[in-house]
Amino acid sequence: MSRPRHDVRSRRFPRRARLVAFLCAAALVPSGVAHAKGARRLVPPGAAAAPEVTQSPKPAGAPAAAKGAPAAPRTGLENLERQIQTFTLANGLTFIVVERHAAPVFSFETVVNSGSANDGLGTTGLAHMMEHMAFKGTAIVGTKDYRAEKPLLDREETAWQALLDERRKGAHADSTRLHGLEKSFGAATSASHDLVVSNEFQKVIEQAGAQNWNASTHNDFTNYFYSLPSNRLELWALMEGGRMGHPVFREFYKERDVVYEERRMRTESSPIGRLVDEFIHASYVAHPYGFGGIGHPSDLKSFSRTQGDEFFRKYYVAKNMTVALVGDVSTPEVRTVAEKYFGDLSAAPLPPPIDTVEPEQRAERRVILEDPAQPLVLMGWHIPAATDPRYPAYEALADLLAGGDWARLNKALVKDKKTVARIQSGTGFPGEKYPNQLVIFVVPAAGQDPLQVEQSVYDVLNEVATSKPFTDEELAGYKVRVRAEKIATADDNAQLAGSLAQAQALYGDWHQFFRGQERVQALTTADLMSAMKGSMVRSNRTVGLIVSPKTQAANAGGR
Repeated sequence: MSRPRHDVRSRRFPRRARLVAFLCAAALVPSGVAHAKGARRLVPPGAAAAPEVTQSPKPAGAPAAAKGAPAAPRTGLENLERQIQTFTLANGLTFIVVERHAAPVFSFETVVNSGSANDGLGTTGLAHMMEHMAFKGTAIVGTKDYRAEKPLLDREETAWQALLDERRKGAHADSTRLHGLEKSFGAATSASHDLVVSNEFQKVIEQAGAQNWNASTHNDFTNYFYSLPSNRLELWALMEGGRMGHPVFREFYKERDVVYEERRMRTESSPIGRLVDEFIHASYVAHPYGFGGIGHPSDLKSFSRTQGDEFFRKYYVAKNMTVALVGDVSTPEVRTVAEKYFGDLSAAPLPPPIDTVEPEQRAERRVILEDPAQPLVLMGWHIPAATDPRYPAYEALADLLAGGDWARLNKALVKDKKTVARIQSGTGFPGEKYPNQLVIFVVPAAGQDPLQVEQSVYDVLNEVATSKPFTDEELAGYKVRVRAEKIATADDNAQLAGSLAQAQALYGDWHQFFRGQERVQALTTADLMSAMKGSMVRSNRTVGLIVSPKTQAANAGGR
């Protein structure tokens, strides 16, 4: 985006996000990585009424302990879980509050439980546009005179619709009329821009002391976040409630052009971006994960502000959002400002879920990009959604295969054979609300044939699956790392706010942020081997490579 980005995703998911964030940055694909993991069935937020204000002395989602049964493993965060309070407004908007009074600051995250996977045919990229529009202000922020600006925005929209209708005639379009409509649209756009106060939303919150303000669009959700001094709580509620409830989509077509340029820069002008884009399209033949997140070029040139308004009204409803605040705030005070500034958000029903299910992959798919760039290998296998009980085993599998220096592939190919310069693995690509992929990303060492490097990865995988399975010691190391990362996340206000809000969106229950660690501690090596043998098979595999044209055999076919 045109504004400066203060991305904290990699700090929130230290192991997995290095890979996913790298691929997402390359192709501007929303990572869709949620903080909390677990086996609970996905329940849309707002499906059940929440109590007025609740505390949780007993973790929700935890199985009842049978008489004489072993106690659930301790997370080290039991006291924190009991301190968390929640309330739900009359319109269905859920708030999660963690009071911490050590410093006079607080962090928040607003999560809208809709992302790029909710884009439709012809309007791919609209979810990302909502993120851009959220910084354009409201009827009182970002404008010199909204009463004068409103008719100019309407005139701009009418001019665009007329221009689009003529363009859709294709070869039958009247070139003279087309030229006139383009001039009219340009004039209308210029007139509406004259009343815009650029970047006023950012200026207001920065002057109030905001830090790390940003937003990101994922396949599964869209999130907005920053930190503020605690004496600016009401200003925060005014600003956040305003843009979540009543944004003004000014400069819509200007920002649409910005998004198109982002696609050109991150996807079309980048060998890695082109590879990831082709890889995603090859991996999904039915599910909207295959759209790619950033939007198709033709859609980014044709969808309208009217369609943006329709998307907003459908998905930005109170029942489809969660707001979490962590820091020097009190729950009664948060509730007071929430009712005042968020109470008028749309109380419309939840949007319908995505019914399309990606069919079982029955044959290997390959994407080969011939380019004189750095050779790369990207391989992925379809796995269940994060809400599936088996998902923690896949996360552990990815970590022990290529999560760091301790992992099998790193030891064999980077340290011992030195045929690979870099290798990483992760789950949740390109999202994880729905069945997704475990991916391995490989940068061959200088002079290495990517096809041979690809085969060397399979050799190590076959060795793990047949003769050298994972050991209890390796799994124990993974469990220690997960526990340490969970505690580090809980210690940071911004990370905890995001973790809780995203857990509420993904599972319908913020307690799952805590339950995830318990599921990890219960894993066995047999779980990992079962996941590997069940999913990491050739027929379930998609492979993408960047190769030099000379590495292709002469009889490999024409171009």
